[in-house]
Amino acid sequence: MQKIKLYLLSIIMQGFLFIVFRTNRWVITGSDEFENAIKSKQPIMLCSWHERFLYAVYYFKLKKMKNIWAISSTHNDSQIMAYFLKRSSINLIKGSSTRGWENVIKKMFKVFRESESIIAITNDGPKGPPRKAKLGSYKIALKSNAHIVSIACTSTKYWQAKSWDKLRIPKPFGTIYVDFSEPMEVGRDNIGDVNDTDELTLFLNSRLNAVDKKIK
Repeated sequence: MQKIKLYLLSIIMQGFLFIVFRTNRWVITGSDEFENAIKSKQPIMLCSWHERFLYAVYYFKLKKMKNIWAISSTHNDSQIMAYFLKRSSINLIKGSSTRGWENVIKKMFKVFRESESIIAITNDGPKGPPRKAKLGSYKIALKSNAHIVSIACTSTKYWQAKSWDKLRIPKPFGTIYVDFSEPMEVGRDNIGDVNDTDELTLFLNSRLNAVDKKIK
């Protein structure tokens, strides 16, 4: 019964998001850089903050992009989003930092071995702190020689949840901005010595701050 309830709630959410995203105008920048990264035949870790992940998910849905993976928590309250991701043709890696993380690690390494794979990550999820990248997925991407690309998103009109991540949901009839970065420059000689995410956190915050300036 619980699964049926969550499935129905995911359909309602999908209908609501269809209205709000389809009534917005989309402005995309950096798509050439993203296409070049895809053509390079290296796997990609596509990074965003949890606060803006709905924009990225719907962009993938609109573009009908293939071979995209996302990490989906095994907690019951995450199943609504998992159903939505599946209907958006996004492949799921099941697990979280508190439950099933070993499975996530193994699956990420396996997916990254495919040169055309893209793993979309909310680098501060699932519980924060906000806008501070976690080390696990970062080290996996580095060891897999994956491109690290930022997708930064914002909108002129939005609701903001009172949650730890201050999740943004766009309002209808505004403009959504999506910006892809060039791959992050990483010193590959000392990958084994990486023990913090300061460089990645700075990179992602600088890209998001630049996009947010477009609506100010």
